[in-house]
Amino acid sequence: MRTAEVERRALALFEHLADDPDNARLRARFLKHEAPAVIARVEALLTSARRAESSIPTLIPGAASADDMIPPPERIGPFRLTTRIGRGGMGDVWAAERADGLYDQKVAIKLIQRHALARAAAAFDDERRFLAKLEHPNIARLIDGGVTEDGLPWLAMEYIDGQPIDDACAALPLRDRIMLFIKAADAVQYAHSRMVAHADLKPSNIMVGPGGRVKLLDFGIAGLIGKGGASVTGSGPLTRDFASPERIAGAGPSVPDDVYALGKTLGLVTGSTVAPAKAGAAGLAKHQEGPGLRRGDADLHAIACKAQAPSESDRYGSVAALIADLDRWRGQLPVSAMPDSWRYRAGKFVERHRIGVLATGAAMVLLGATSLIATTSYFRAETARERSEQRFSEVRTLSRYMLFKLYDDLARQPGTVIKRTQIAETAARYLDRLGVARDAPADLRLETARGYRRLAAIRGLPGISNLGQPDKAMAALIRARTLLSALVADEPRNALAMTELGWTESDIWSLRADGAVSPKTNRAARGWFDNALAIAPSHAEAQLGVIATERNRAYDLLWGEDRAGDALGVAQGALASLRAARWPGALSALATALEINLLNRVGDGLYYTDDIAGSLTPYRAADTITDAQIAQQGPIPSLLILKGENAFNISGSLQEMPGKTREAMAVADAGVTALGQLLAFGPDAAAEKKLLVLYGQQGALLDALGEFARALLPSRASVALRRKRLAASPGDPQRMRDLAIGLAPNAELLAKAGRLGDACQAASEAVALWADIRAAGKLGAKDAAKNLPHSGTLQKRFCKS
Repeated sequence: MRTAEVERRALALFEHLADDPDNARLRARFLKHEAPAVIARVEALLTSARRAESSIPTLIPGAASADDMIPPPERIGPFRLTTRIGRGGMGDVWAAERADGLYDQKVAIKLIQRHALARAAAAFDDERRFLAKLEHPNIARLIDGGVTEDGLPWLAMEYIDGQPIDDACAALPLRDRIMLFIKAADAVQYAHSRMVAHADLKPSNIMVGPGGRVKLLDFGIAGLIGKGGASVTGSGPLTRDFASPERIAGAGPSVPDDVYALGKTLGLVTGSTVAPAKAGAAGLAKHQEGPGLRRGDADLHAIACKAQAPSESDRYGSVAALIADLDRWRGQLPVSAMPDSWRYRAGKFVERHRIGVLATGAAMVLLGATSLIATTSYFRAETARERSEQRFSEVRTLSRYMLFKLYDDLARQPGTVIKRTQIAETAARYLDRLGVARDAPADLRLETARGYRRLAAIRGLPGISNLGQPDKAMAALIRARTLLSALVADEPRNALAMTELGWTESDIWSLRADGAVSPKTNRAARGWFDNALAIAPSHAEAQLGVIATERNRAYDLLWGEDRAGDALGVAQGALASLRAARWPGALSALATALEINLLNRVGDGLYYTDDIAGSLTPYRAADTITDAQIAQQGPIPSLLILKGENAFNISGSLQEMPGKTREAMAVADAGVTALGQLLAFGPDAAAEKKLLVLYGQQGALLDALGEFARALLPSRASVALRRKRLAASPGDPQRMRDLAIGLAPNAELLAKAGRLGDACQAASEAVALWADIRAAGKLGAKDAAKNLPHSGTLQKRFCKS
């Protein structure tokens, strides 16, 4: 088919389709038997028509057709009109060139249509005033304006050679699309700050030029914003596809209306579609994924939904709030549009730091390769000393990076316990190899000891994310103590080494707590801190260490000696000392964790002196601080573990108060959920320890509510988890104690369920465990006075035959 014939046929078909260019069924009927060349030309004409009409497609009742329009003059002001580039209900937009010879300039001329003069002159005047007060790099500039000789108002604006934002974004990566959209949204927010609502936001009014330049067009129906964010200039025309429900109902331009239109535009830019929804309980539209939006971008779905919620109250309160959520999406942070949950926050945290996890393997390979060379070179002949020292420095630098910087970054992510253990083991081994000589620098020897302390923590220190290997943790601490003792012997006035020895002994205490040797170990820790302060009285870390040993003493008084009143006084004094001091930035996190711990110990002291209601105050204060830390740092594992401990304490106090059982149950359930989400990422013995006590708490609460059958489920889960932990570390007195304590309430529930044989077996196992703990010299006074006799009583009651 010849070109002329293609053009003639295409124009004839275009006349049939132009009134409804988006009607797919109509297009299919008319184009069904046409040649490909004709179909391509018709589609091109329809696309051109859409773009032209979208330049000013606002709806004005009674707008004239193109046949009623009078051609404009060739020249307007200093500009010569060249090509019409847009048409709408109020007027036309023409490309024009400066014709007065002063300089070359291309502009876009908006010219009102004569038939609309009476209705649109005021709007034109408003637009000129609005544009005159808006100077923003992403808003098309007003260049000139006036009235033609025959009385038609006109505006000359910056000419934008580009595409509507949805077309410009079609082939771009998602993050680049969002950057373009944010530029446009920033321009809208700027207009709002100047008390102007755009009132006709849509892709065709957001143009993207070369180099990603974004320009906001067409303030022709904008409105001045009055109090409450609404327009004071009337409702005016609108584009229905992007107008909010309140605009369609007759309200004027407003901030919420612009937010709605931006939400609709965001859906197009990201390639998603949004199905309309009625305002109601949910209050939000529902998204359907398009080809440009992946399943992993649920946050963008939620942001677009919130922006275009049918109800104003469910939308973002401002464009700035919408931009802030998009910035959070770009930073892989939780967005306000998504329902808040531990799982969601933890997932976002892992997503943000995935590169660090991947980098760990490469760093370990590099460290191993470099260390092999360095440790060999270090002991070579004098001729290679310079090179060996360089290699030595490289290994030390890499080891420090892995053991401290990379380790700390990973510690903020759930599910990294095993990876952090590998890092600590490798780095500590290489540091030890470098620092083995007695003439090694003191700071290297100190660094090596700190490495072993860190390795001990991840292997099995209570209350810290760990692998649940207390024996290996103790071995690492003994190695650290040996290195530090040798260093202090060589340098008797090394306060840093003494302070590190104090923390090492305190860590050893945490593995020996509840036994007869526990107070002795804590006194050793206190002695090293005191020695350090005698040399350096202002040494903050040693001062904090002294307070930590008071926390330890309070624990020993309560559990080892059954002296709750004395324990309460010690814990309160330590808390006062902690709060009276200002701790430098490097110690602030440790000080905060110690404050939370001390508040829980104060709560324990009050609880066991029978001030149950009073214990809630410090318990809840500890939880408030934990929540503040989570808000600041995100749901990192150490804080989620603290949430589990807080939940157990608060729930336990509520359980003892009349009428508070169901409230206690809700607190325990929330704690179980938080810890379960953390453990879903990978093993963590500290989280398991908190979870097993919360399982037991759930069982006790359901028992109190008379739901014996349901109570057996969490009770069994608690006992199973305690058995699993003891099997992983046989003979560990703390895990033996954990199982013995969990078996007693389980035996009572089994008896209530009529299973006396199982109840007898559980009680007998508990008695046997307490006997083993006593034989090992690890039985605390409180357990000897309360828990062991209670298990014996249950055994006698359930094993009568």
